[in-house]
Amino acid sequence: MNARTYEAGSMSEAIAEVKRDLGRDAVILHTRRRRKGALLGVLGGRRVWEVTAASSVNVLPRGSQGRYEPAQADSEQPAGRTAVAEPSRPSQPVGHEGDERLEEIRQMVRSLMDRRAGGRTDDVPPELRCYYEQLLDQDVAENIATDLIEQLRCSMTGHELSDPAGVRDRLWDLIAARIPTRRIEPDSGDREGARIVALIGPTGVGKTTTIAKLAADYKLRRGCSVGLITMDTYRIAAVEQLRTYADIIEVPLRTVLSPGEVYQAVKEMSDMDVVLLDTAGRSQNNHMRLKQLRGFLEAAAPDETHLVVSATAGRKTAAMVLERFVPLGADHLLITKLDEAATFGMILNLTATAETPVSFVTTGQDVPDDIAPADAHRLAEGIVADTQMQEA
Repeated sequence: MNARTYEAGSMSEAIAEVKRDLGRDAVILHTRRRRKGALLGVLGGRRVWEVTAASSVNVLPRGSQGRYEPAQADSEQPAGRTAVAEPSRPSQPVGHEGDERLEEIRQMVRSLMDRRAGGRTDDVPPELRCYYEQLLDQDVAENIATDLIEQLRCSMTGHELSDPAGVRDRLWDLIAARIPTRRIEPDSGDREGARIVALIGPTGVGKTTTIAKLAADYKLRRGCSVGLITMDTYRIAAVEQLRTYADIIEVPLRTVLSPGEVYQAVKEMSDMDVVLLDTAGRSQNNHMRLKQLRGFLEAAAPDETHLVVSATAGRKTAAMVLERFVPLGADHLLITKLDEAATFGMILNLTATAETPVSFVTTGQDVPDDIAPADAHRLAEGIVADTQMQEA
């Protein structure tokens, strides 16, 4: 077996190279996606596909009597499927390891073929297929990707669609238009009482570090008087971490244990410009803890409630976080860990589901530097980045 590895910007391009080099009887042995190089600093680099294939793999076909033959490609495969042979299941045992490896190959090829078929690429104009695949590779939900491509097709003439740079820029604008943002500014001096800002969200998304960044930004850059209240008494280390930050930037910190203490702390800090509330992380699966959090928030009566979501969250997890936390009063999304994310399509998925503007994004651990107001075009840039790289 003569195995070779191919690298391309999309799976379809890699498959095309395999077929050109090894022919239609080629069998895929391994696929993976990886990020190559640095393109936008914290917004990642180029995502590429690596496909390992061989010109033939000896497997035992159905109905054979112990004779090994190369797997054959189907000469009439459905449109949109790759013309790559799928290894047949052995009709007789060939050893435990061999069975597992052959089944792994079969599952891999089936998954690839299902992905190509499920992507409905037949409905996508040929000149837009690379953009459609790019959206899927960025983990944009299929219905959103399909809608974006349809918008793209309807908003451009045939001549315009033949200009890759123009298509990319138009897609960039369409994506940005679907990411609502809201810049948060402290109220003017004629406001009575402090502006109460609460951060809520699941465990491990970086709420405590983020609230320290906000406190430093409001105090050191905007010149506001700031108070901190933490309800995160479950993690002593988190309280001590926030206390250290509070001492450094010289802002008062109150630790509260009950909704009544929250109400009193907010009242005592009413002469501040901004009061930031750090809540304990709650699992989206723990209904009792979420109910307790609702009681704390009702006592604090925040003017803004930012749901903190990690950019590394999977699609199903992010959807459940929205389902459980948005009803608690979240009116902003604050996205953390952009520097750790491999894809950025989840941002589109989040805003489409929650219809809630993004307020801030964080791109690292440094306080107060690694936080910035959300910029729709900057976030959209992360989604179209690979297409730019392929065209460069």
